[in-house]
Amino acid sequence: MKALTHDKLIDLLGTDQIPGSENERAILCVRIGELVSINGEKWVRQNRERLLDEWTVVVSGGFIKK
Repeated sequence: MKALTHDKLIDLLGTDQIPGSENERAILCVRIGELVSINGEKWVRQNRERLLDEWTVVVSGGFIKK
C-alpha cells in the first residue's frame, strides 16, 4: 500500500488541522490510504469526523512510538 500524499489526506479529511507530528501524520497517510483501498474515498469522506476524532485520541494518548 502506497501512502497518500499530505495534500490528498487534507482533501479526504476536509481539513488541514490534523493533529500530530510530521511522523505521526505520515503514519496517518498510510492508514487512511489503507481505508481508501478497502472502503473507497467516499466512505472516508463520509466518516471523516469520526476518523479525525479517533486520530486525536491516538495522538493525545501517545499510542504511536517514536
